[in-house]
Amino acid sequence: MPFPLTDGGAIGIYNITKSLAELGHEITLVTYPLGSAAETEEAVRDISRFAKVRLVTRQLPPRSKVLARTLLRGAYPIERRMMPEMFELLRSIVENRKFDVVHVDHSHMGKYGLWLKSEYGLPIVLREHNFEALIYERFSNIGPNAAQRTVARIHGKRLRQEETRFLKEFDAVAAITNEDALLMREVAPEARISVIPAGVDTEFFKPNDRAEEPDSILWVGSLAWDPNLDAVRYFLSTIFPLVLKRRHEARFDIVGTDSERVTKLAAQFGDKVRIHGWVRDVRDYLSRSAVLVVPLRIGGGMRIKLLDFFSAGKAVVTTSVGAEGNLAKDSIHALIRDGDQGFADGVAELLSDPSSRHSMGTAARALVMKEYSWKKIAQDFTEIYESVISEKLNAV
Repeated sequence: MPFPLTDGGAIGIYNITKSLAELGHEITLVTYPLGSAAETEEAVRDISRFAKVRLVTRQLPPRSKVLARTLLRGAYPIERRMMPEMFELLRSIVENRKFDVVHVDHSHMGKYGLWLKSEYGLPIVLREHNFEALIYERFSNIGPNAAQRTVARIHGKRLRQEETRFLKEFDAVAAITNEDALLMREVAPEARISVIPAGVDTEFFKPNDRAEEPDSILWVGSLAWDPNLDAVRYFLSTIFPLVLKRRHEARFDIVGTDSERVTKLAAQFGDKVRIHGWVRDVRDYLSRSAVLVVPLRIGGGMRIKLLDFFSAGKAVVTTSVGAEGNLAKDSIHALIRDGDQGFADGVAELLSDPSSRHSMGTAARALVMKEYSWKKIAQDFTEIYESVISEKLNAV
């Protein structure tokens, strides 16, 4: 369910859906309920402005239960989403209404797309938000403990096999970055792969005149996603102490769901680290922060939140992994720094230089205005849909 808009996947699905609807497409969004009835009701009410929302009858199962079930076989992120109820719902939908194309978000859902193509002859398009196997493979190298690294290695191998099959069998694939597309073409050279980047709502995220709080550092992102959790743990345990040596008054704010996962680690810094959890609107936090940090070491695809920060005119320090797939240039649109000391120095330098922060934020805003419009992204998807539909008609 692309709601609330607290992570890149949700933001991407929500805005593509909204922008496609604004172009005149009629959309049925098939998904899972959220954690509570109230959350689900709010989400359906919001998204129903753009699409007809259809829900399966139960939530996704707990992670631990699926990991135990897939100990010997199956790729965890795919198997967690495989439910008889979803197949039944999809069957009832497509047998009662004619559809032109199936748009599948994430390879996690790829089996449903292949089934709809096999059973009903529908053209299928896969939106790859990341090359998912790469995330697991990276985590297998730097996970917090041996057990988690082993699990990531096992599921990364299985996921690569499944993902390669999806790339080959979908009628078209939309990667989010050139880097991901290159990796996909290496494992599936015959696949039809285009690159359509993520976008940003430049009217929602825009600079304002609110004064920044001196020495304030901000993280925004859900810690339910393990790469984000690793990034915040890495920043707290290694980078933030180095920043404090140069900027004694620095403070670090953490915004995002499941941020209680770092409570114990954050406690050692007292009131210099503030955990806010999920917030309905991050713009107030963005406007008063001096520097945004994206210390990701694990990832794939493109960080949509980086575009949000750029659109808001904020100065950002990110790793090269965090900047992957982005047209941002180092020291012009953001500071791209790898290594503990280099990242810490970048944060400290921007905290001490308001002029550099302002010029970097202005350049970043200009970049997203030029390159990352959701309307253009929806038009690019429309061209893919029309192409696969035309090919199906010509083949009949």
